[in-house]
Amino acid sequence: MIEITSIFSFFGYYTPIISFIGAIIGGEETLILLSILASHSILNIWYILIFFYIGINVSDLLWFFLGISRIFDWLAKRRIWEKIHVHFQKRLQKGKHSNFSLLFITKFVYGTRVPTIVYMARNGLELRTFFIYTLTINAIWTILITFIGWSAGKGIAIAQTISNNIIVYILLITIVLILFNIITKKISYRIKKLFQQEHNKTT
Repeated sequence: MIEITSIFSFFGYYTPIISFIGAIIGGEETLILLSILASHSILNIWYILIFFYIGINVSDLLWFFLGISRIFDWLAKRRIWEKIHVHFQKRLQKGKHSNFSLLFITKFVYGTRVPTIVYMARNGLELRTFFIYTLTINAIWTILITFIGWSAGKGIAIAQTISNNIIVYILLITIVLILFNIITKKISYRIKKLFQQEHNKTT
């Protein structure tokens, strides 16, 4: 019990740093977890929103700069980049979608966010335009995912009234994260199918 309390205290004290780093190396699941903890007043929700938002924008900019750098040329020559399915972004780009809508959609489709950013960077999207797009999209995305995590956390609080055992609390969080992962991947798969069908109709 003491160890869990110490972990929560650590998360609470370093919420800004954890949120920022979590945005860069994590994703939706990280934000969901932080939001669940915030719903129980373990973390500060405003720190999460602000620093996760900053972190995800920094991450997107880093990938954009990678796309126009010589490092990417080195990766491309060694076929490393093929592992993240750049061909899918080319299919999307051939559809009737603006850069803004593509960037927005790929926030909700697994495995497409980074390749899309790199692809657009290498195909002449201006940094200023990309920056404006990503600031807007990330604001919407961060608020939405935080709301989902916060709501899930409140649901856990209701379910936890059955038992105050910390193991039950952790188990409930784990179940929420697994369900969220399954649902988002199913939605991601459906969106990919729709785009592929649209691409097939235009070719």
